[in-house]
Amino acid sequence: MDIRELRYFVQVARAGSLSRASALLNVAQSALSRQLMKLEDELGVALLVRHGRGVRLTRAGTTFLEHAHAVLLQIDQMPGAVRSPDSSFAGHIALGVPPVAGLRIAPSVVVELRRRWPQASVQVREGISSSLEEWLLDRRLDIAVLYNPPPLDGIALTPILHERMVVALPPAKRGDTVAETIRWRELAGLSLILPSLPEQAAIQNGTRLNVAFEVDSVSMTKAMVRRGLGATILAHAAVVAEAKRGELTVRSIERPPLISTVSIGMPRERQPTWLADELLALMREVIAQSVADGAWPGAKIIGDYVR
Repeated sequence: MDIRELRYFVQVARAGSLSRASALLNVAQSALSRQLMKLEDELGVALLVRHGRGVRLTRAGTTFLEHAHAVLLQIDQMPGAVRSPDSSFAGHIALGVPPVAGLRIAPSVVVELRRRWPQASVQVREGISSSLEEWLLDRRLDIAVLYNPPPLDGIALTPILHERMVVALPPAKRGDTVAETIRWRELAGLSLILPSLPEQAAIQNGTRLNVAFEVDSVSMTKAMVRRGLGATILAHAAVVAEAKRGELTVRSIERPPLISTVSIGMPRERQPTWLADELLALMREVIAQSVADGAWPGAKIIGDYVR
């Protein structure tokens, strides 16, 4: 095998698709497929499983990706190793973010990373937390921002902040009086558009919710609420702009409040790279500054939070 085969494989594994990797590498998809088949023949194992939406790693592929990444990282670090300043570091990092949090922190993180390490490259992938968790376990991501992640053996979690959740309803009609808060027992009377988390919290609080639609896309959920198809439960920061424009009505959940936890996840079984550790510290700085500046409404950095 050669370095080109390793780079092709890593890019396909990260992209999750031959066509996306082909576009990123500027290599014909047929040529890319031949190189991957050649690599699998040399190793004597299948590294990827092809399916309708792209490819996924086999168990052997996950192991090989870890070693390929380490080899390529060492090669990429060689120029920087002989030029002492940290700013010359030329590594690569893959960052995963959920839609709302990603919009708030990813641009600042990328700008600051480029300022500190102009030779380093970063790939940003957006997805819901369950997808981000899967990509971390498959080594497609080095670090990710996760909402309410369950304990997973393969992911090391660093809780960063707590975020207050609210109920978002269609815009109120002119002249209507809308209460600022809502209790859990009142939620049972609403037709809701939800992912799974609030339903679990409702059960813990002795309430059964009427879930009309299960939708994991935040933007789609808000659009459906604006059309009057139901209400939803989202982080305050996700709906504050629409509430100010009068596009949604927002009510705080009380007795007890519903709190979401935002964490940063990294693969547990692999020793973090220098750049991954630096990015973790940078993300914590950016998130803390966003909360301190009031740019992340309803959020409290863990350690300062009081329910």
